[in-house]
Amino acid sequence: MDMSFMTIFDVIIGIMGIYLVFIGIKCFKKQEVDPMLITSEELLKCSDVKALSKDLMPKTAIFGGFCILFGIQGLLNDTGRVPFPRPVNAVFLVAFVVIYVLFSYNLHKAKKKFIQ
Repeated sequence: MDMSFMTIFDVIIGIMGIYLVFIGIKCFKKQEVDPMLITSEELLKCSDVKALSKDLMPKTAIFGGFCILFGIQGLLNDTGRVPFPRPVNAVFLVAFVVIYVLFSYNLHKAKKKFIQ
């Protein structure tokens, strides 16, 4: 297996996705917010942690799921196991950027709504 920069990047994106799905589900069930998303200082200023968790953690799990998908697609493509055509790679990259921007926007919106 060729360990190029892109291969390592794909593995990191996939692992990050697994972590985001895990914390998204775990924190949603416990009605908490992971300190990776909201710092401890911000959580102290939060008006309603349960509502913030209900709002943010499902979106975190969805974003994580797409990170897993993106990582797998990139890994398959970069290792040559499934060489995707350039348009498919472009669609995945654009979709990843769009979903990342939407997730970041929702994170910022949730901070504005629940943290004073």
